[in-house]
Amino acid sequence: MDSRSLAIFYLSLILSILGFRVYFKYFRSLLPKHVRDYGPKTHLAKEGTPTMGGMVILLSTLLTLLIMYPTREIIVLLGLITGYAIVGGIDDYSGIKKRSSQPLKGRYKFIAECIISLFWLWIVRRYNIFEIKGNFLLFYPNSLFWLYLLETVFIVGIANGVNFTDGIDGLAGTIISILLLFIILLIKNPNVNVLSLALLGSLSVFLFYNVHPAKLIMGDVGSLSLGASIAGLGIAMGKEWLVLILGVIFILENLSVMIQVSYYKLTGRRIFKMSPLHHHFELSGWSEPQVVTRFSLLTLLAGILGVYINGFKG
Repeated sequence: MDSRSLAIFYLSLILSILGFRVYFKYFRSLLPKHVRDYGPKTHLAKEGTPTMGGMVILLSTLLTLLIMYPTREIIVLLGLITGYAIVGGIDDYSGIKKRSSQPLKGRYKFIAECIISLFWLWIVRRYNIFEIKGNFLLFYPNSLFWLYLLETVFIVGIANGVNFTDGIDGLAGTIISILLLFIILLIKNPNVNVLSLALLGSLSVFLFYNVHPAKLIMGDVGSLSLGASIAGLGIAMGKEWLVLILGVIFILENLSVMIQVSYYKLTGRRIFKMSPLHHHFELSGWSEPQVVTRFSLLTLLAGILGVYINGFKG
Protein backbone atom coordinates (compact mmCIF):
# COMPACT_ATOMS: atom_id res chain seq x y z
CA MET A 1 0.00 0.00 0.00
CA ASP A 2 1.53 3.35 -1.04
CA SER A 3 1.48 6.57 0.97
CA ARG A 4 -1.40 8.10 -1.01
CA SER A 5 -3.63 5.09 -0.38
CA LEU A 6 -2.84 5.27 3.33
CA ALA A 7 -3.59 9.00 3.32
CA ILE A 8 -6.96 8.36 1.64
CA PHE A 9 -7.93 5.85 4.32
CA TYR A 10 -6.99 8.14 7.20
CA LEU A 11 -8.46 11.30 5.65
CA SER A 12 -11.78 9.51 5.21
CA LEU A 13 -11.56 8.24 8.79
CA ILE A 14 -10.79 11.72 10.18
CA LEU A 15 -13.55 13.37 8.15
CA SER A 16 -15.96 10.73 9.46
CA ILE A 17 -14.95 11.41 13.06
CA LEU A 18 -15.63 15.11 12.52
CA GLY A 19 -18.80 14.39 10.55
CA PHE A 20 -20.32 12.18 13.23
CA ARG A 21 -19.51 14.77 15.90
CA VAL A 22 -21.54 17.29 13.89
CA TYR A 23 -24.25 14.69 13.30
CA PHE A 24 -24.68 13.89 17.00
CA LYS A 25 -24.59 17.55 18.00
CA TYR A 26 -27.05 18.97 15.48
CA PHE A 27 -29.03 16.20 13.77
CA ARG A 28 -29.56 13.20 16.05
CA SER A 29 -32.81 14.54 17.53
CA LEU A 30 -34.11 15.49 14.07
CA LEU A 31 -33.64 12.05 12.49
CA PRO A 32 -35.34 9.39 14.66
CA LYS A 33 -35.76 5.86 13.30
CA HIS A 34 -39.30 4.44 13.25
CA VAL A 35 -39.35 0.66 13.79
CA ARG A 36 -41.94 -1.54 12.09
CA ASP A 37 -44.32 -3.05 14.64
CA TYR A 38 -44.42 -6.43 12.87
CA GLY A 39 -40.69 -7.09 13.22
CA PRO A 40 -38.98 -8.87 16.13
CA LYS A 41 -40.31 -7.46 19.40
CA THR A 42 -36.77 -6.90 20.66
CA HIS A 43 -36.34 -4.30 17.92
CA LEU A 44 -39.02 -2.04 19.40
CA ALA A 45 -36.31 -0.78 21.76
CA LYS A 46 -34.59 0.74 18.71
CA GLU A 47 -37.47 3.19 18.21
CA GLY A 48 -36.08 6.71 18.05
CA THR A 49 -32.46 5.67 17.38
CA PRO A 50 -30.93 8.34 15.10
CA THR A 51 -30.91 7.25 11.47
CA MET A 52 -29.42 8.45 8.17
CA GLY A 53 -25.88 8.01 9.52
CA GLY A 54 -25.00 6.88 6.01
CA MET A 55 -24.92 10.56 5.02
CA VAL A 56 -21.67 10.95 6.94
CA ILE A 57 -20.17 7.83 5.32
CA LEU A 58 -21.14 9.15 1.89
CA LEU A 59 -19.94 12.73 2.41
CA SER A 60 -16.63 11.64 3.97
CA THR A 61 -15.97 9.31 1.04
CA LEU A 62 -16.96 11.91 -1.55
CA LEU A 63 -14.81 14.66 -0.04
CA THR A 64 -11.81 12.38 0.42
CA LEU A 65 -11.79 11.13 -3.15
CA LEU A 66 -12.60 14.48 -4.77
CA ILE A 67 -9.65 15.98 -2.88
CA MET A 68 -7.18 13.11 -3.16
CA TYR A 69 -8.07 11.08 -6.26
CA PRO A 70 -10.53 12.81 -8.65
CA THR A 71 -10.01 10.55 -11.67
CA ARG A 72 -12.65 10.04 -14.34
CA GLU A 73 -13.30 6.51 -13.11
CA ILE A 74 -13.76 7.61 -9.49
CA ILE A 75 -16.14 10.43 -10.43
CA VAL A 76 -18.29 8.01 -12.45
CA LEU A 77 -18.38 5.55 -9.54
CA LEU A 78 -19.30 8.36 -7.15
CA GLY A 79 -22.14 9.28 -9.52
CA LEU A 80 -23.71 5.83 -9.11
CA ILE A 81 -23.26 5.93 -5.34
CA THR A 82 -24.78 9.40 -5.09
CA GLY A 83 -27.77 8.42 -7.23
CA TYR A 84 -28.62 5.54 -4.91
CA ALA A 85 -27.97 7.72 -1.87
CA ILE A 86 -30.57 10.21 -3.11
CA VAL A 87 -33.17 7.44 -3.47
CA GLY A 88 -32.34 6.14 0.00
CA GLY A 89 -32.29 9.62 1.50
CA ILE A 90 -35.74 10.45 0.12
CA ASP A 91 -37.03 7.17 1.56
CA ASP A 92 -35.48 7.86 4.97
CA TYR A 93 -36.67 11.43 5.19
CA SER A 94 -40.17 10.52 4.05
CA GLY A 95 -40.28 7.88 6.76
CA ILE A 96 -39.28 10.39 9.41
CA LYS A 97 -41.92 12.86 8.24
CA LYS A 98 -44.66 10.23 7.99
CA ARG A 99 -43.49 8.40 11.14
CA SER A 100 -43.44 5.15 9.15
CA SER A 101 -40.87 2.39 8.62
CA GLN A 102 -41.96 1.96 4.98
CA PRO A 103 -42.66 5.43 3.55
CA LEU A 104 -42.10 4.76 -0.15
CA LYS A 105 -43.73 1.97 -2.09
CA GLY A 106 -41.23 -0.64 -3.18
CA ARG A 107 -42.08 -0.35 -6.86
CA TYR A 108 -41.20 3.35 -6.94
CA LYS A 109 -37.81 2.70 -5.38
CA PHE A 110 -37.25 -0.20 -7.76
CA ILE A 111 -38.07 1.91 -10.82
CA ALA A 112 -35.78 4.72 -9.64
CA GLU A 113 -32.94 2.26 -8.99
CA CYS A 114 -33.33 0.69 -12.44
CA ILE A 115 -33.29 4.08 -14.17
CA ILE A 116 -30.16 5.18 -12.29
CA SER A 117 -28.43 1.85 -13.01
CA LEU A 118 -29.29 1.84 -16.71
CA PHE A 119 -28.16 5.44 -17.19
CA TRP A 120 -24.92 4.74 -15.34
CA LEU A 121 -24.27 1.59 -17.36
CA TRP A 122 -24.91 3.50 -20.58
CA ILE A 123 -22.26 6.07 -19.58
CA VAL A 124 -19.81 3.32 -18.61
CA ARG A 125 -20.24 1.44 -21.91
CA ARG A 126 -20.61 4.50 -24.14
CA TYR A 127 -17.35 6.06 -22.96
CA ASN A 128 -15.52 2.84 -22.01
CA ILE A 129 -14.88 4.24 -18.56
CA PHE A 130 -13.24 1.21 -17.00
CA GLU A 131 -11.72 -0.50 -20.06
CA ILE A 132 -13.13 -3.75 -18.75
CA LYS A 133 -11.27 -6.92 -19.66
CA GLY A 134 -13.04 -9.28 -17.28
CA ASN A 135 -16.48 -10.80 -17.60
CA PHE A 136 -19.86 -11.07 -15.94
CA LEU A 137 -19.78 -14.42 -14.15
CA LEU A 138 -18.05 -16.53 -16.81
CA PHE A 139 -19.19 -14.79 -19.99
CA TYR A 140 -20.45 -11.60 -21.54
CA PRO A 141 -23.69 -11.93 -23.47
CA ASN A 142 -23.35 -11.08 -27.14
CA SER A 143 -26.48 -8.93 -27.02
CA LEU A 144 -26.28 -5.50 -25.38
CA PHE A 145 -29.84 -6.04 -24.18
CA TRP A 146 -28.83 -9.04 -22.08
CA LEU A 147 -25.67 -7.29 -20.91
CA TYR A 148 -27.61 -4.27 -19.64
CA LEU A 149 -30.30 -6.50 -18.13
CA LEU A 150 -27.85 -8.69 -16.22
CA GLU A 151 -25.80 -5.79 -14.92
CA THR A 152 -28.88 -3.82 -13.90
CA VAL A 153 -30.12 -6.86 -11.97
CA PHE A 154 -26.64 -7.13 -10.46
CA ILE A 155 -26.55 -3.51 -9.24
CA VAL A 156 -30.14 -3.39 -8.01
CA GLY A 157 -29.83 -6.83 -6.41
CA ILE A 158 -26.63 -6.08 -4.49
CA ALA A 159 -27.91 -2.67 -3.36
CA ASN A 160 -31.14 -4.12 -2.03
CA GLY A 161 -29.31 -7.10 -0.54
CA VAL A 162 -27.29 -4.68 1.59
CA ASN A 163 -30.50 -2.81 2.41
CA PHE A 164 -32.14 -6.04 3.64
CA THR A 165 -29.02 -6.96 5.62
CA ASP A 166 -29.05 -3.65 7.48
CA GLY A 167 -31.57 -4.82 10.06
CA ILE A 168 -29.29 -5.74 12.96
CA ASP A 169 -26.78 -3.58 14.81
CA GLY A 170 -23.40 -3.76 13.11
CA LEU A 171 -24.35 -6.44 10.56
CA ALA A 172 -24.24 -4.64 7.20
CA GLY A 173 -21.25 -2.49 8.15
CA THR A 174 -19.20 -5.47 9.32
CA ILE A 175 -19.98 -7.60 6.25
CA ILE A 176 -19.16 -4.73 3.89
CA SER A 177 -15.89 -4.02 5.71
CA ILE A 178 -14.78 -7.65 5.35
CA LEU A 179 -15.76 -7.61 1.68
CA LEU A 180 -13.78 -4.41 1.04
CA LEU A 181 -10.70 -5.86 2.76
CA PHE A 182 -10.76 -8.87 0.44
CA ILE A 183 -11.17 -6.61 -2.60
CA ILE A 184 -8.15 -4.55 -1.50
CA LEU A 185 -6.19 -7.78 -0.99
CA LEU A 186 -7.10 -9.33 -4.33
CA ILE A 187 -7.44 -6.46 -6.80
CA LYS A 188 -4.55 -4.36 -8.09
CA ASN A 189 -6.68 -1.63 -9.64
CA PRO A 190 -5.89 1.83 -8.18
CA ASN A 191 -9.42 3.22 -8.66
CA VAL A 192 -10.99 0.17 -7.04
CA ASN A 193 -8.52 0.24 -4.16
CA VAL A 194 -8.84 3.94 -3.30
CA LEU A 195 -12.64 3.80 -3.28
CA SER A 196 -12.50 0.68 -1.10
CA LEU A 197 -10.06 2.36 1.30
CA ALA A 198 -12.12 5.55 1.54
CA LEU A 199 -15.26 3.55 2.29
CA LEU A 200 -13.39 1.43 4.81
CA GLY A 201 -12.12 4.50 6.65
CA SER A 202 -15.63 5.93 6.97
CA LEU A 203 -17.16 2.58 7.91
CA SER A 204 -14.60 2.09 10.69
CA VAL A 205 -15.93 5.16 12.47
CA PHE A 206 -19.57 4.31 11.72
CA LEU A 207 -19.18 0.83 13.21
CA PHE A 208 -17.82 2.35 16.42
CA TYR A 209 -21.31 3.79 16.95
CA ASN A 210 -23.33 1.09 15.21
CA VAL A 211 -22.25 -2.02 17.13
CA HIS A 212 -24.85 -3.46 19.51
CA PRO A 213 -26.50 -1.58 21.12
CA ALA A 214 -26.37 0.89 18.24
CA LYS A 215 -26.22 4.62 18.90
CA LEU A 216 -27.14 5.34 15.28
CA ILE A 217 -28.33 3.58 12.11
CA MET A 218 -27.08 4.12 8.56
CA GLY A 219 -30.57 4.20 7.04
CA ASP A 220 -31.42 3.56 3.40
CA VAL A 221 -29.20 6.48 2.40
CA GLY A 222 -26.30 4.40 3.69
CA SER A 223 -27.32 0.85 2.82
CA LEU A 224 -28.41 1.59 -0.77
CA SER A 225 -25.37 3.75 -1.55
CA LEU A 226 -22.97 1.22 -0.02
CA GLY A 227 -24.64 -1.59 -1.94
CA ALA A 228 -24.35 0.42 -5.16
CA SER A 229 -20.68 1.11 -4.41
CA ILE A 230 -19.97 -2.62 -4.05
CA ALA A 231 -21.78 -3.41 -7.30
CA GLY A 232 -19.97 -0.54 -9.02
CA LEU A 233 -16.63 -1.89 -7.80
CA GLY A 234 -17.52 -5.30 -9.23
CA ILE A 235 -18.19 -3.80 -12.65
CA ALA A 236 -15.15 -1.51 -12.49
CA MET A 237 -12.81 -4.43 -11.88
CA GLY A 238 -14.64 -6.69 -14.36
CA LYS A 239 -15.16 -9.30 -11.65
CA GLU A 240 -18.82 -9.28 -10.77
CA TRP A 241 -18.50 -12.96 -9.89
CA LEU A 242 -16.14 -12.02 -7.03
CA VAL A 243 -18.71 -9.63 -5.54
CA LEU A 244 -21.35 -12.35 -5.76
CA ILE A 245 -19.09 -14.73 -3.82
CA LEU A 246 -17.96 -12.20 -1.21
CA GLY A 247 -21.50 -10.88 -0.89
CA VAL A 248 -23.03 -14.28 -0.21
CA ILE A 249 -24.91 -12.84 2.80
CA PHE A 250 -26.55 -10.22 0.60
CA ILE A 251 -27.60 -12.93 -1.85
CA LEU A 252 -29.07 -15.07 0.93
CA GLU A 253 -30.94 -12.11 2.43
CA ASN A 254 -32.42 -11.30 -0.99
CA LEU A 255 -33.40 -14.91 -1.65
CA SER A 256 -35.02 -15.29 1.76
CA VAL A 257 -37.31 -12.33 1.07
CA MET A 258 -38.22 -13.50 -2.44
CA ILE A 259 -38.87 -17.08 -1.30
CA GLN A 260 -40.90 -15.96 1.72
CA VAL A 261 -43.11 -13.57 -0.27
CA SER A 262 -43.63 -15.97 -3.20
CA TYR A 263 -44.39 -18.98 -1.01
CA TYR A 264 -46.80 -17.00 1.16
CA LYS A 265 -48.71 -15.71 -1.87
CA LEU A 266 -48.99 -19.25 -3.27
CA THR A 267 -49.82 -21.18 -0.10
CA GLY A 268 -50.66 -18.70 2.66
CA ARG A 269 -47.83 -20.19 4.75
CA ARG A 270 -44.28 -19.09 5.52
CA ILE A 271 -41.02 -20.99 5.11
CA PHE A 272 -39.01 -18.75 7.45
CA LYS A 273 -40.13 -17.50 10.84
CA MET A 274 -39.53 -14.03 9.43
CA SER A 275 -37.60 -12.51 6.56
CA PRO A 276 -35.00 -11.24 5.80
CA LEU A 277 -32.93 -14.20 6.90
CA HIS A 278 -31.27 -12.58 9.92
CA HIS A 279 -34.70 -12.12 11.54
CA HIS A 280 -35.36 -15.86 11.14
CA PHE A 281 -32.26 -16.60 13.19
CA GLU A 282 -33.15 -13.94 15.75
CA LEU A 283 -36.52 -15.62 16.30
CA SER A 284 -34.68 -18.95 16.51
CA GLY A 285 -32.82 -17.72 19.58
CA TRP A 286 -29.68 -16.09 18.20
CA SER A 287 -28.72 -12.75 19.75
CA GLU A 288 -27.81 -9.84 17.48
CA PRO A 289 -24.06 -10.19 18.21
CA GLN A 290 -24.30 -13.93 17.42
CA VAL A 291 -25.91 -13.21 14.06
CA VAL A 292 -23.21 -10.67 13.22
CA THR A 293 -20.40 -13.02 14.26
CA ARG A 294 -21.73 -16.06 12.39
CA PHE A 295 -22.64 -14.14 9.24
CA SER A 296 -19.16 -12.57 9.33
CA LEU A 297 -17.57 -16.02 9.58
CA LEU A 298 -19.54 -17.11 6.52
CA THR A 299 -18.29 -14.02 4.68
CA LEU A 300 -14.70 -14.87 5.65
CA LEU A 301 -15.14 -18.40 4.30
CA ALA A 302 -16.57 -16.94 1.09
CA GLY A 303 -13.55 -14.65 0.93
CA ILE A 304 -11.17 -17.59 1.14
CA LEU A 305 -13.06 -19.22 -1.71
CA GLY A 306 -12.81 -15.95 -3.64
CA VAL A 307 -9.04 -15.88 -3.13
CA TYR A 308 -8.75 -19.42 -4.51
CA ILE A 309 -10.96 -18.81 -7.55
CA ASN A 310 -9.30 -15.48 -8.29
CA GLY A 311 -5.91 -17.20 -8.30
CA PHE A 312 -7.26 -19.97 -10.53
CA LYS A 313 -8.78 -17.51 -13.01
CA GLY A 314 -5.76 -15.27 -12.89
